[in-house]
Amino acid sequence: MHPGRPCHFLRQPDQRPDDASPCAIYAERPQSPCRNFVCGWLAAGSQFPQAFRPDRVGVIIVTMRWRGRPAHVLLSAGKDPGPEMLDWMQNHARQTGAPFFYALNGERIGFGPPEFQLEMLGRLQRGERLW
Repeated sequence: MHPGRPCHFLRQPDQRPDDASPCAIYAERPQSPCRNFVCGWLAAGSQFPQAFRPDRVGVIIVTMRWRGRPAHVLLSAGKDPGPEMLDWMQNHARQTGAPFFYALNGERIGFGPPEFQLEMLGRLQRGERLW
């Protein structure tokens, strides 16, 4: 288990009984990273819709900071973010100024204001990690 990577203990919906946790070891999960981690969807004051619950949408929202402002990473938990989620996130980014990253078909993409795009392009050119 590593932060920011899909967990190998994650059970797909067809692999678990109704209303069971998607985590096969939930009761015994380790303190780090599992118990210490709070996804953006679950965080206090979260603005994300119920439809984005990670076990339903197959994507985990990780909240981070960019220039002192909230930013988000949409990490696969079995699926790439779908069009509905990406449309909502783009509108959210436009309204709040909170940029976000995601991967689609293996390609890493960032969405945000021009200064965010330029900074991310610079990181890529220097060989730095985006997230």
